[in-house]
Amino acid sequence: MLLPYCAKPRWCDYRHLDDCGECGGCTVGDAYRLAYQKGMIPITITSFELLRDTLKWCAENGYTYIGHCCYEFYEKRYEIFQKASKEGAKGVLFDIVGTTCYSLGVEEEERAYHGEFTVELDLIKDALERSLAIKEDLSQVQRRESQKFDFSPYFSDFVPPYYKKPKAVPSPQEDRTRTAVQKEVFLGEATISGKAVSYIEAFEELAEWIEKSQSPTLVVGPLLFWDWQEEELRRKAQAVKKLIQKVKKLQVKVLPDYRPKLKKYDPSLEMDPPNPHETVLYDKNDLTILIGVHCYRTDFVIRLLKKYTPTKVVALCGLYGHPEADLSTSFTDEDKLNKLLDLL
Repeated sequence: MLLPYCAKPRWCDYRHLDDCGECGGCTVGDAYRLAYQKGMIPITITSFELLRDTLKWCAENGYTYIGHCCYEFYEKRYEIFQKASKEGAKGVLFDIVGTTCYSLGVEEEERAYHGEFTVELDLIKDALERSLAIKEDLSQVQRRESQKFDFSPYFSDFVPPYYKKPKAVPSPQEDRTRTAVQKEVFLGEATISGKAVSYIEAFEELAEWIEKSQSPTLVVGPLLFWDWQEEELRRKAQAVKKLIQKVKKLQVKVLPDYRPKLKKYDPSLEMDPPNPHETVLYDKNDLTILIGVHCYRTDFVIRLLKKYTPTKVVALCGLYGHPEADLSTSFTDEDKLNKLLDLL
């Protein structure tokens, strides 16, 4: 399900992100909940480039889509939808309502192209719900692989006592849908301050940072916090547990899902997805290491930590890395983590 960023409120932290906090403040959040209910992958389209890459990904992976856009956008960008259809990405588009960028002149249209349009539009929620009523709810589908998740045994000690297992959480598949976009920032094995280096060089630097850090923290995201029945992720989780056991001063915070906590959480145990900086400021962490966090969420966390805290940010990424972090490694698996352990 493809959602337009311009249907999110201007005050929303997620307006210019391809994700949603599902706070209940707009129809996009309703669409996200409906998408998850029906077993669909929702993505907020924040720019023309992201639309292009997402349609390309749909075509390459055999996905159909339901999209939302104004008629003027469809009329002007008809060719990209036609091309996607010929390449295998079949879809249906719903109209949206409100004042569009096209009715406000060329300047606003150009801003919208780059994801900078500020006017709020709205989805036709009733039409979407009626059209998807024929699709079975995910909760009613028997033996779906996406339902098979539970707390990882390697991080059971870090589950907050108040945390209740939700019906659905972000899966590994959600990260893989963004690969067309992530490839564009790929600089190699690792980066330090945006400069490409070998992962060994990056780990040597990271080992030194950990040694000198007064209050290092490790944030474990959904990709490792949950057991996804994937052997590669299980081995990676085991290596992370060894890291925790070896570095005694390492504080562990979990990020089990991306739903807003609305202040009902313990910042010494858990990171609030819309406000990740609050957890870092609470314990005055001078080094924050992110692992098992989805790439689209990692970018958001890095941005807010850099804006509101003085902490160094490290992203041990399972895919193409995050050059905007102070230090990042790409395709970080069990073997690479064991190299880091050897250096500590």
